Amino acid sequence: MAKRGAAKKAAEEDFDLAIGITPEAGSDTITARKAGGLVDLKLCVSPRMQKPAIALRNMAKALNLALKMDFLETELDGVYKVARVREGAVRILHKEYFGLGDGMSASLGRTVRSFQLTLRGPDAASPEGEEWIDEHGGGALSGVLNLIGRKLNLLREFEDKVPLYVEQTLDRLEAKRTVTDWHREEWTIETTTVGLDVIIRPAEEPDNE
Repeated sequence: MAKRGAAKKAAEEDFDLAIGITPEAGSDTITARKAGGLVDLKLCVSPRMQKPAIALRNMAKALNLALKMDFLETELDGVYKVARVREGAVRILHKEYFGLGDGMSASLGRTVRSFQLTLRGPDAASPEGEEWIDEHGGGALSGVLNLIGRKLNLLREFEDKVPLYVEQTLDRLEAKRTVTDWHREEWTIETTTVGLDVIIRPAEEPDNE
């Protein structure tokens, strides 16, 4: 029994947190009635005022709401699929790398996928890059040259703007009273080197254990 209980607890801790509502069958749309019930959730996302584990789960839940169509229009829409809690951080998964999993094999898969995107055209994992490729056709040479320019900081990368987009999203969620106690200084927001996932973690060890 003790072994079974420990396994159950580990599974719960490793559970990828998802949004707590279901859109209408066959649609990603959140109706006005449902959206009205989500406005006043008042999920505390401060790791100082709330236990860090709960703050992380609340933030992931709110961000999953934000990523759903017709609930909150953000610059992250269409690029990121889902937010989950893993290893003491909220991770927002980029659509091009979604489903690759974790570990060494996932890292290899992300590297291969990143290379494929580079050969598709300039910054193919970003909305601007997708639009440019649709209009101009892309290509391996333009993709490689763009990558060099971005890594030499000659061109601005989409990933440089992502932390600001996340901040704006949480600002809007707080304005809608979906979250409370959102303080930018309590969090670090960065993107992974390969894969463009967003990593959000407490900026320092909170006093609240």
